[in-house]
Amino acid sequence: MKRFFFVFAMLLAPLAWAQDDPHFLHGFGYDYSIGVPRNNAGQLFMGNGLNYVPRYVFPVNENLSYGLGLPIGASLVQSLVSGASALGVNYALCGSVHAGMGATAASTKAVGGFFSLGLGSYDVNYFDLYGMTRDAHYGPYVEAGFRIPYYGQDMTIAIANWRGMNAANGRSQVFSLKLIYEFF
Repeated sequence: MKRFFFVFAMLLAPLAWAQDDPHFLHGFGYDYSIGVPRNNAGQLFMGNGLNYVPRYVFPVNENLSYGLGLPIGASLVQSLVSGASALGVNYALCGSVHAGMGATAASTKAVGGFFSLGLGSYDVNYFDLYGMTRDAHYGPYVEAGFRIPYYGQDMTIAIANWRGMNAANGRSQVFSLKLIYEFF
């Protein structure tokens, strides 16, 4: 347990040297997701939805920051096995490292990138005559992407993965491609 706290403290140590005040950044956009089961117990599904990505960043300098994010979203999901439609809800709590464009509100770089790790869930809620069935895909969350200018708007292109730990749904994984318009 002491090692965990030591490693955690070492990872957070750069925050002590942050030069600017922490601030809030956010974005809104589209995601395309696909759930892939590891065995036949789970259902293969795909979804189209919207995401809101708020993040609180701790700048190290103008073009580098550490952050804490809470990406949330909702999708219209369809099972490719049974054809049933559903509502997908996804959320995560993650720590991230940002470089270049979008690392801070004051960044002047033309491109940027980021990497995030955390815990999250992609819940698929199937509705029928008998009620609602919830298929939760919770576990580790990984996201990586880059930011580019696109016709005068700053845009993030990201790939996210929820690695399911729920044995009831075959421990499936959910992959998502996100296109997020940033509001710096």
